[in-house]
Order: sequence, then structure tokens, then C-alpha cells
Amino acid sequence: MSKASVSTRYGWSRAERKEELKKLLGNPSKATLRIIFKDQITDLKIIRVPINLPKYRLANGRTVSLQAEYLAKNPTARKDLFSKDPELWDSQEAQHKLLLDLAKSDGSNLREYFQDTSRKQTDALLLDENGFVINGNRRLAMWRSLNEKESKKYSHFNHIDVSVLPHCDEKEIDRLEAILQIEKDIKADYSWDSQANMFIEKMNRHKFTTQELSKIYKIKESEIQKLLDMRNYAYEYLKSRGKQDLWSEVSKEEYAFEEIVNGRKKIESVAKQEFFKQSAFALLDKPEEAGGRLYQAIPSILSYLDKINHELSNTFKISSRVKKGGLRDMFGSAKATSEGHDIRLVEEISKKENIDKAREIIVEVIKSQKEQEKDSKSANYLLDQCSRAAGILSATVSNGLRPECLKPGIQLQVTEIEKHLDAIKKFIKKK
Repeated sequence: MSKASVSTRYGWSRAERKEELKKLLGNPSKATLRIIFKDQITDLKIIRVPINLPKYRLANGRTVSLQAEYLAKNPTARKDLFSKDPELWDSQEAQHKLLLDLAKSDGSNLREYFQDTSRKQTDALLLDENGFVINGNRRLAMWRSLNEKESKKYSHFNHIDVSVLPHCDEKEIDRLEAILQIEKDIKADYSWDSQANMFIEKMNRHKFTTQELSKIYKIKESEIQKLLDMRNYAYEYLKSRGKQDLWSEVSKEEYAFEEIVNGRKKIESVAKQEFFKQSAFALLDKPEEAGGRLYQAIPSILSYLDKINHELSNTFKISSRVKKGGLRDMFGSAKATSEGHDIRLVEEISKKENIDKAREIIVEVIKSQKEQEKDSKSANYLLDQCSRAAGILSATVSNGLRPECLKPGIQLQVTEIEKHLDAIKKFIKKK
């Protein structure tokens, strides 16, 4: 083994990887890994390789959002860091760090699990013919991290078990990756934005349609489309706040963006759709001010949309006159007065200096409207209960006055009813 191979932490050179894999695969091996590949059950040999031999696969669905965020936070990094040459050291090093972060934050507790030296590798990693990891990137990153810091303690990770796929194209690898993810439950392993960005990446890279993705991932096409719509709103929100590609900012707001998608479908006017969306974006900036959970507050915007529109219009003194350019071009000529008014309002509440005030008003309107509804229910309580009681007594007279009915005790109940009725009558007579 060359010195270069020993010193290369994030994978041997391509030629050395292929040569070593070919040699080891030529040796007899009783251990195999069974997978479904190209719609057939396939048994692959399991071989042992040095931990530094494989390279990470950069086209890793789990890290699509993380890669975009890494580039956004590191403006001096190459823009093609994760898309050009996966052999390059800086690409592999950056991916290694992302995989470690993912292993710490995705709930798998890989570090804690493998820090226990009694925990050894049980499942072989899956490589393609060029030595890139198809399945097991997070485990490999964690083993390398532990082995580097305490090489004696974790010497059992000096060599690892791998299996190697036969020759295939990238599209087949994507299909296999999907099958392996389905077995582990993709929703448990992926944040919603990672899943959506993975679908976008596969659609762009291999021209997959939503219908094909539905078939591969066993997810309804309508659910995939909703996820893509949610992702588009999240992308627009982040960009409007100067946080483009900072996906961790929205990872916990899956249901909020789902409610934005659901809400906009119920609004016919394009201008009002935009108003609803921008109002929801204002709440997203500071969810704690909305009270309760954000995904419950956003439907309230839809419920009280006209009232919110009215209060914001009064505050920002919106007229029906529409300026040329800007959102006017987006919505056409906006001949209708209401359309023009809503366009102007959207322009105003989208201004950075007005967002906090707009959010304050939106929250106050939602709160006050809910209080009014609560008071209204309280005011109608007596009438509602009397109506129910009248209905019950009507049914009782119709169905209960039978010869076989047991009469003892009925008079006592009638007396109680009459007492309550007298109290209600006295209340009604009061001025």
C-alpha cells in the first residue's frame, strides 16, 4: 500500500480504490449482502477494506439541504464544491463535516452508540464500483471521527465491511437509494425540507417526474406535489428575508408551510393569495408572538382575512390606487378596485420596516376575533341549551308516553324541570 493511500483520510485515489476492490472481490467470501437491485434479488460479496479507502457520495439525498446551507454560510467556498468533482479533498472534507452534523442532529445518536467499544459494525456499507458510499455515509463519517481521535480505543474500525455494486448508471443508484430509504422509513430519516430538496435534485439531475418519484418512493404523487409546493414557499420566504438556502431556519415549520399551501388553494383572488402568504410570512419571523402553535395560527389568518386586511389598510393608509410596475405587473392590470387595493397592501406589509407592525396587528386581530367568537358562544348558551332540552322533551313525549313505561320517580324529575323552567321565565321577564 502506498504512502499516499495511508495518508489519504477521505478516500484513496480512484485508481487505487478500483484496483483494491477488484483484488478483494476476486477472493472467496462466504458472507454476502442481499439487496433488491434492478428489480432482482442480488447477493453481493462482503469484503473488508481499510476505513480510509471509500469516498463519500456527494449526491446524498440526506445532505442536499445541508450542502445548500453550507455554501450560503461559506461565501468563499467554491460554488461547485458539491457538484463538480467528488474526488477533490475539499469536497470530501466538507461532506464529512456535514455527515457528522447530521449524525448528531437527526436523532440517530450514532456517536453515542458507537462510542461504546462493544458496539461493532454489523451491516456492511454499500459502495459503487468506484468506491463511493451508496449506503452508510453517516456511519463511515462517525467511525472515521472516533478512529482518528482515539485510534487505539477504536482500532476495530481500522477496517470495515463493504459490498460493491456491479456496474450501473447513476439513475439506477438513485432507484436503489430510494428502496433502501423506504425500508428505513424515509419520513423518519429525513427532515421535510431535505426530502423536498432531494426530490428537486433528482428531478433536475435525472429528469424524474413526480409520477416516477411516486412509484420509486411509494408516496402518493399528490403528497410529493404538496411537499414541492411547501418547499417553494419556504425558499421564497428565506430569500425574502435574506436567508436564502438556510434551510435549518424552516426545518421545524413543516406544518406551517403545509397550512400556507392548504390556505392559498381556498382563495380565488391572486392578490388575496399573495396577501395571505405575506401575512403568514410575517408570523413565521417570530412564531412565539402568534401564541400557541404556528400551524394553528396560519389557518386563523384565512378565517379572518378580510378583517386583517381592513385593520392593516387603516394602519398603513392604503388607497385603491396602484403604482406602475412592481406587483402590478405580476397581477396584470388590476382593474378591479379590490385587487388594486390588495396589491398595494401586499407591497406595504412586505417592506422590512413594516413587517413587525403588520405582525402585531395580525396577531391582535386573530386574538380579538377569537374572543368575540367565544363571547358570542357564551351569549347564545342559554338559547342553545333550551333548544336542546326542548328537542329532548319533544322526543320523550313522542316516544316515551307508553303504557309499559315505569312511572315511579318521573314526578320528581318533572318537578325539577318545572323548577328550572320557572327560573328561566323569571330571567326572561327581567329588563
